[in-house]
Parts: sequence; C-alpha cells; structure tokens
Amino acid sequence: MNTVHTMRTSRINLDRAEIQSLREKLVTTIRDAIIEGKIKPNERLTEENVSMMLGVSRTPLREAFLQLESEGFVKVTPRRGAVVAELSERDAEEIYLIKSALEGLAARLAAARAERPVIDQLAEINEQMRAQVHSKKKDMRMLLDINARFHSVLNGICGNEKLYQLIDILRKQSLRYNYIYVTGLSALEQSVHDHDGIIAALKIQDAAAAEAIVKAHSDMARKALCDFIRKRTLESK
Repeated sequence: MNTVHTMRTSRINLDRAEIQSLREKLVTTIRDAIIEGKIKPNERLTEENVSMMLGVSRTPLREAFLQLESEGFVKVTPRRGAVVAELSERDAEEIYLIKSALEGLAARLAAARAERPVIDQLAEINEQMRAQVHSKKKDMRMLLDINARFHSVLNGICGNEKLYQLIDILRKQSLRYNYIYVTGLSALEQSVHDHDGIIAALKIQDAAAAEAIVKAHSDMARKALCDFIRKRTLESK
C-alpha cells in the first residue's frame, strides 16, 4: 500500500515539475519576443492562439502569463488571455528609481564581502562585454545577457537574500527598458567603464565608491529612457 502511494506521489511531483519547466520555457520565449519587439505593445495574446502556435496546453501557458504579468510585461484578463503592456515613462521612472537605491545598497554591502575569485569573475565578464562592444557585429541580445550576468554576480555578493530577491524582480521588470537602452540609447563604452570602476572599488573595499558608481550608472539609464519614451509619446500624438 505504501509503495503504491509513493509511486502515485512521485508521479504527481514529476508532472508538476514538468509543468513548471515548461512554464519557464514559455515565459522565456514570450518575454524575449516582447523585449526584442517581435510582439508589440497592446498586442493581444489569447490562450487558444498561443497554445496552438507553440503546441502546448493551456495550464502552463496560463501560469506563464501570470508570471509575465508579475514582471510587468503583460496584463492578464480572465478567460481572454493577455495584452502586452505599453512602455511607460512612469513605469521606467519608478522601476529605475527603486532599482538604483537597492542596487546601490547591494554594492555597498558587497564591497565588504567581495573576495578575489568573485572579483576576477566580474572582471572576466566585463572583458566579455568589452569585446562585444568593440566587435564590428555587435550582438545586442548577448550584450544584454552579459550585462545582466555582471549585475547578478555583483548583487549576489551582498549577502542579503531578501535584497537580492527584490533586485532580481526589478531587473526582470526592467528588461524591456534595458534592451532599448542597450540597442538604441546606451553609451556602451560608458557602461564598461562603470563596471571597471565598480571592480576597482571592490578591490579596495571602498563601499561608498561602489554604491555611488552603481547608482550613477542606473540613474543615467533612467534619465535616457524617460527622455526617449517622452519624445516617442509626443511624436505619436
């Protein structure tokens, strides 16, 4: 009897794990399409159409829509699917203002904890970014991924799990804006230079400098994005 019960429990857990894995793949696929502009703002994603197009059932798709809504990519309407959220100056302002403060705090905490191996790892990641910046055929999506990896490692040093989780949520919500910044607005050389400054501050455990550079880095992106969205909104009227 116990064996049967164990087998049934294991099977249920396996099914749930499979659904969660599929949900993550769906989230990544749809999120990337929105970030890269393949799916436009205000475009409706119905469960029926997307499930048929991707060849998946509605249960993991429904869960994927809810996760994307929590990240700010879509707005979900019960039984109707999802609508891709508009790029918003206010949304960008709020996300980057909070992200700047929290990532600055994480950098301050990281300065007291960073050891040589993780500093070397950050330097290696930044060299990968530098190589992409100087490449004749820049891969903008790769640049976005490298930049995200640099900040994920940096934030991970802070030693505060709650802080790291909050920043991770905000960084996901900022992905669309980051893509615009990297592909159209970014001073890519400046980003690499700022990373160099962060690494230098970590080496000498200068918490104030690490925090200041991270906050200035984020504030520069916030101002550029808000200006861009404001101008685009005016031009569309």
